[in-house]
Amino acid sequence: MFGGYEVYYSLKSDCFFRRYGTIGHICRPIIGIEQIFDEYGCIFLECLGYSPLSLDEITNRILQSLEGDEVEVKKDADTFYSALYEDGFLNKGKTIEETKDAGFSYSTLKGRQYRDFSEKAKNSSASYLVEYSKKYPFLQTFHIELTSKCNERCIHCYIPHEKKDTDIEYDLMMDVLDQCKSLNVMNLIFSGGEAMLHPSFCDFLIRAKDLDFNVTVLTNLTLLNDDIIAALKYKHIAGVNVSLYSMDPQVHDSITCIKGSFQKTKSNILRLIDNNVPVQINCPIMTQNKTSFYEVIKWGQDNKCAVITDYIIMARYDRTNDNLENRLRKDDIKSVIEKIAEYSIPFQENIENNNGIAECRLGGAQPEERICGVALSTMCMVSNGNVFPCPGWQQYVCGNVRESSLKELWLNSKAINYLRTIRVKDFKKCVGCEDYEYCLMCVGQNYNESKDGSLFDIPQITCDAARINHFIVQELRQHTSKT
Repeated sequence: MFGGYEVYYSLKSDCFFRRYGTIGHICRPIIGIEQIFDEYGCIFLECLGYSPLSLDEITNRILQSLEGDEVEVKKDADTFYSALYEDGFLNKGKTIEETKDAGFSYSTLKGRQYRDFSEKAKNSSASYLVEYSKKYPFLQTFHIELTSKCNERCIHCYIPHEKKDTDIEYDLMMDVLDQCKSLNVMNLIFSGGEAMLHPSFCDFLIRAKDLDFNVTVLTNLTLLNDDIIAALKYKHIAGVNVSLYSMDPQVHDSITCIKGSFQKTKSNILRLIDNNVPVQINCPIMTQNKTSFYEVIKWGQDNKCAVITDYIIMARYDRTNDNLENRLRKDDIKSVIEKIAEYSIPFQENIENNNGIAECRLGGAQPEERICGVALSTMCMVSNGNVFPCPGWQQYVCGNVRESSLKELWLNSKAINYLRTIRVKDFKKCVGCEDYEYCLMCVGQNYNESKDGSLFDIPQITCDAARINHFIVQELRQHTSKT
């Protein structure tokens, strides 16, 4: 009993906690809140679970790791957990039934899906994690291509269509999931090809959730069925990132090259929303949808879905680059960014909060700064077992999980460790560039697009887009300050 009544606490079902060295990270990725804690806080968090525990039970767990007066530890624990409850991470109740987790629901959301309960907590936690990973790289997110096979033939895809022919082996996948668990990975991303084409997709998804991973599925959503919905909703609900290119069926289908794909994708997005499965819409922008993409932003946000846009499509990973025929030209980029600014809530918030568009590059181009987070907290694997730094960069092979463990690759791969040595000063165009904070330069994109596979040869279109982005943001801020 505490304060005259029993108190129970539990983690929310969409809340995840991991310890990385001396720090702990708790987050609810679906709604976009997170916090960082020291070793003392880690002990308190490690004593929680998804099933309700009384404060007495939790206190007894804490005392197994900490010396202290039971009454004082109990008071500290109640204060600590109550604060996390108020911040939205925990369930709390006077009975086990009252502490039951209601789960994610679109009906409880205000505004767009990925909202922030605490902007201060989000900013400080995100920046702290980035800085921590620079000193002590830790594998937080592992991206797995379940299959290279796909039932669409999107004209901008970075995977050559003739190479979409491989499924990951069942036993290999299960072994990789176990390795990720032993490495304390928090986030798994399942992709393809089309991830749902793999015959064991549901098995993989359920196993990943049993191992307490935060799972995101990248998909075109045309193959959704009742079994997949059940697997998505099982235990820790999975997030779904779906490609939607236009609200005009002809435009969308012209990009996927599959007639009727728009209707399937749109109706299945709504079906997931009805089933309270969190959805994020990805909308790459190219020549075909440059005049209609903004309708996707509006439609998604009206349905409480975050919408992510990308106006510089990536070259194919085999450097054939024929898909770049569909890329926006320099003259198109200004009107596209202006439309994004008009409709995208996150873009507008960046303007209001005076943030740079590329948040990892706030502070300008410091010569000794890392260019991005590559090899610091993420790694990827394709269906044949090859491991590489990030999605789309599939020719920069860092090893194979059939020959080396993930731990060995993360710690000892020469390719991975080389990437950790790269700094801003290695990119001649970046040093002193006034557009750096507005640039979405990608090392993998450089590699794919370069004739000789150079990491440092930045395509001119990247620099042009950053300059245009910077100009538009300045204009908007000046207009905002006047009004």
